[in-house]
Amino acid sequence: MIFDDFLNHIGGWLKGTGPHADIVISSRIRLARNLDKTPFPHWAKKEDSEKVLSLAENAFKRVDGLKDSLFLRLENFDSIDKQFLVERHLMSNEHAIRSSQKGLLVNPEENIAIMVNEEDHFRIQVMESGFDLDETWSVINAIDDRLSELLSYAYSPEWGYLTACPTNTGTGMRGSVMLHLPALVMTRQINRVLEAIAKLSFTTRGLYGEGTQASGNFFQISNQVSLGQREEEMLGNIKGVI
Repeated sequence: MIFDDFLNHIGGWLKGTGPHADIVISSRIRLARNLDKTPFPHWAKKEDSEKVLSLAENAFKRVDGLKDSLFLRLENFDSIDKQFLVERHLMSNEHAIRSSQKGLLVNPEENIAIMVNEEDHFRIQVMESGFDLDETWSVINAIDDRLSELLSYAYSPEWGYLTACPTNTGTGMRGSVMLHLPALVMTRQINRVLEAIAKLSFTTRGLYGEGTQASGNFFQISNQVSLGQREEEMLGNIKGVI
């Protein structure tokens, strides 16, 4: 697989298939993970970041489901290529802007992407078309379990997975669903709905996640709390809200 292969097809999460695909564009789960005894990316020296990249690349080759994936060192790509990856929802804009000692793994179907050395050492992401959080969780949980056998995660028995941002500590999980809600916008009921969601500890973002507006009547709804609950409980709460 080479980078140009991405130009010849669309991501699996954009196929418009799966449960309630007429309203739910995609289901996404992201896990934040860091390596034990290694400075978080914002504090890491160049040699620390290079070590994480090397460990990541070697580990990915040993994970079923990732062996055919493409691993990119972002400093080797120009701004247009990186913007393409952002627009495909494969990595964050922050990852594109500050790309030194940063990596990205993408599988051929584009439903699995792993950012290396973003805010955390690993941001593992799985996306599926339609309202299918169960399948999304099954895929990402298997990848995470295998990586945990190959790499030593930063983990506390009391606090769970340790992350650069305290709000991610615990499970390190963010589950989100991308919805297209033009009727609620046209009838001016969307604000009331979003206010009710916020009271249940959920947050709403735009098409490209944190810091973006809900252009085109697309809304990304995700959990805010990742501490004190099991992953299955959190996913059950998200499904209930949606």
